[in-house]
Amino acid sequence: MKLSTLRKIDYYAGVPLCFLLDIFSIFLAPFRKKTRKLKNILFIELSEAGSLIIAYSAIKRLKKTCPDANLYFMVFKRHTDGLQLLDIIDEDKVLAVRDDNMLNFIIDIIAGVRKIWSARIDSVIDMELFSRATSILTFLSFASNRVGFYGYTGEGLYRGALVHNYKVVYNAYKHMALNFIAMVESLTNAEENIPLLKKSLTDEMITPLRLPRTKEVEENAYRMIKDKFPRLTTDHRLTVINPNAGELPIRAWPLTNFTDVAKSIIDSDEKNVVLIIGLPSAMDDARFMEEKIKSDRLVNLIGITKSLGDVVDLCHLSKILLTNDAGPAQYASLTKTNVVVFFGPETPLLYRPLGENVHPLYTSFSCSPCLTAANHRNSVCNDNKCIKSIPVSEVTDLCLSLLSS
Repeated sequence: MKLSTLRKIDYYAGVPLCFLLDIFSIFLAPFRKKTRKLKNILFIELSEAGSLIIAYSAIKRLKKTCPDANLYFMVFKRHTDGLQLLDIIDEDKVLAVRDDNMLNFIIDIIAGVRKIWSARIDSVIDMELFSRATSILTFLSFASNRVGFYGYTGEGLYRGALVHNYKVVYNAYKHMALNFIAMVESLTNAEENIPLLKKSLTDEMITPLRLPRTKEVEENAYRMIKDKFPRLTTDHRLTVINPNAGELPIRAWPLTNFTDVAKSIIDSDEKNVVLIIGLPSAMDDARFMEEKIKSDRLVNLIGITKSLGDVVDLCHLSKILLTNDAGPAQYASLTKTNVVVFFGPETPLLYRPLGENVHPLYTSFSCSPCLTAANHRNSVCNDNKCIKSIPVSEVTDLCLSLLSS
């Protein structure tokens, strides 16, 4: 389903439903008490593939605190391969939800709620930013402990005042990894006061995941590339480019700019090879770049990469990933590649990929960021000058420097 459709359903159906759930919560309150016996815990993070990587530190922290607890995760089916890369949730405890159409969505939600009941979930950590849909799912779990972001005195963003009994402040000035850790800490260690969490959280608490570069990883990456570029050798230096911004085109650096950078990389050294990745919907972007550059060292891998695991494998072999702010930036941070990522409508303060090889490009316009939790990432902007103003020369120089380092 389109993002705009999901927003409308979440607002027009979600708000009145959350109001009704608040009324039900008043009557259920005497029977729903907090428990410190954390045995079966469910994370809900449906819509953001990149957020799964950012959430890793929080999940790992909970697993260390509650080593005997069973951890479950509800996520959109198209993101399950990304969750598998974390290797932290058992496959049989992943509740996958299809979102290709409304019928499948409803069927999988009903099946997911039934599994939640049968698993006797005692705690839910709702990691979505003010989504009414996940607030409703949290209520329907009937779990004793229900953790979620809450606006307190902030106007708007209503998702039920009584659904969550651990109400965590969403802090727009701290990285999302720390926001997620605050949710876990609220569940396991919070005092009985508001707002949550009254505790110092530092960057040292963040433990980024790094995946090993194995022989199997190398073989898969070489196979994908050699299908389109048979003369590939270990002497070639690879740059992966993800020029499409998916469902949020406002986050996209201009395609002509990506094309100019790719051409400069290819022309600067015969050992340089540029790989284009993206969803099938990005095929027109790849064809545009092929038409403008006309080089066999520009390799179109759209349709060749079948999963986020394939993207990670390519990044293991590559010197650089050049990308808009999207899922591949987060998944590339699992490797040692240099991640060059554009920000503007969103801020690196919150969503910067974790790792020492990350190079965020951000102009910090007065109107930026305009995609926030407060507007459900729905901006009125139709001219993203914040990203367009990042000069091609600056990006080219950075990429050439990283390739030669």
